[in-house]
This record gives sequence, structure tokens and C-alpha cells, in this order.
Amino acid sequence: MLVCDQVISEEGTGKKSLIGVFQNINSAAFPVPTRLAIYAKLVDASGHYNLLIRLVNLKDESLVGEIKGELKAADPTSIAEFGMNIVGIVLPEPGKYEFQLYVNDAFLHRVTMNAVRVQGGAYGRN
Repeated sequence: MLVCDQVISEEGTGKKSLIGVFQNINSAAFPVPTRLAIYAKLVDASGHYNLLIRLVNLKDESLVGEIKGELKAADPTSIAEFGMNIVGIVLPEPGKYEFQLYVNDAFLHRVTMNAVRVQGGAYGRN
């Protein structure tokens, strides 16, 4: 699972392009609204899956946001992948955050991201 600026699905082939993979969001001021994307690949998947991605502030395990989605995997010999473009999650403060992936209510994977306070009016990712 990766965090990036945007996931683009090519029409026709369904190929995914990940734009701007990052680990840090830099901002001079908090709270800061975000626009980002999550990409994940599932192996040995077949059937219909309900997805839940939770964003948690690791400082106190507080829930920052949840995103729900669905995935249909046709064949366990193929790889099922998804990309979710997410707008509007607000990071309340600098610190370490964790995206948690649940599939059919079972925890599957996690990835962390840092929100970093920087000087000046800079907002960016790296």
C-alpha cells in the first residue's frame, strides 16, 4: 500500500499510474486539509470485497477519517489492485499518522505518513 498525490486509471487497459508517491506532508499551519490518494494491491483475491481505510493519529490513536470502497476480484491467479483519490481529510496537527486497510472487516495492512510543520508558507510533500 502506498500514499501518493493521485492515482490515475488508464481507460481501456485499467493500468494504474501513481503520481507523486510521498511519506511527508509539509505545512506551515495546522490543521491542514489534504488531497491525496491510496494505492494497494491484493494477491490471492477472488470475489467481492468491502474496503475500509482508516486514518489514525498515532499520537493518541484518534480517528481522523474513514474511506469506504469496494473491490471485485475476478480470479485468484490475477492481482487485484485499487486506487482511491481522497479529498477533504484534515490533519489536525503535526505528527505521525497511519492508514489502516480493512478488507471485509479484517485488518490487512498499514502504512504511515508524517505531517511536518515547516517555516514560511510552504505546503508540499516529499
